[in-house]
Amino acid sequence: MKCHACSQGEVVLKAEPGRTTRYKTIPNLPIPADLEMRTCDHCGERWFTPADAKRIDAALEVVYRQELLARVRAVLPAAKDADRIERDLGLSRGYLSRLRSGRKIPSEPLVAILTLIHQQPSVLKLVEAMWERPAA
Repeated sequence: MKCHACSQGEVVLKAEPGRTTRYKTIPNLPIPADLEMRTCDHCGERWFTPADAKRIDAALEVVYRQELLARVRAVLPAAKDADRIERDLGLSRGYLSRLRSGRKIPSEPLVAILTLIHQQPSVLKLVEAMWERPAA
């Protein structure tokens, strides 16, 4: 198929390493090197059929979940702090351990709050204080 973007190249299935894309909350998620995408051999424009989009989304979802797990594992608290964090964030007992083992996939907001707590431990004190105050 002729490229409609540049009118010079041909659209071919192409797999290559080093590609990234914005996917959900991650602006530069790596695209699997073996994932073929319809790409113009001249300008690099990517083209997607509905079937391509489903196949690509499925592959990116796997990478995305792996990335969430890697990010949360990098900031998980020591076991001694896990009970306190689970209590204050309203998580079930042992949830952080299940994240560490990969039995659970964290949500984006949980990865964000655990990263904030890791970078600024005082954030947890703010969360505790929030729960101690009566609702307005």
